Amino acid sequence: AASDKGEAINVDGDRAAAMVAAAFNADALVILSNVPGLLRNFPDESSLIREIPRTKADDFMQFAEGRMKKKVMGAVEAIAEGVQKVIFADGRVDSPISKALAGDGTQIH
Repeated sequence: AASDKGEAINVDGDRAAAMVAAAFNADALVILSNVPGLLRNFPDESSLIREIPRTKADDFMQFAEGRMKKKVMGAVEAIAEGVQKVIFADGRVDSPISKALAGDGTQIH
């Protein structure tokens, strides 16, 4: 991204995606990562948190490590702006979006 003066600026893609999803009144936002979703004990992939109630999404920030913090922030923002469901899913698998929409990953709804 660039400023109105043509200077490069850093834009967080996950939070930007949250705002785009809200602007388009999207039913769902899928955020892909290199892990299967939000993990209770990073990097233990067996500690996947499968569901988060939308009203409690902010409470799960404590489990976010590294880049996942921005993803959770984006999810909280998307939910607050009216997106019905946010899914953190594994981008390393075949058909990641279809699998996410079918229930894989961490579902916030």
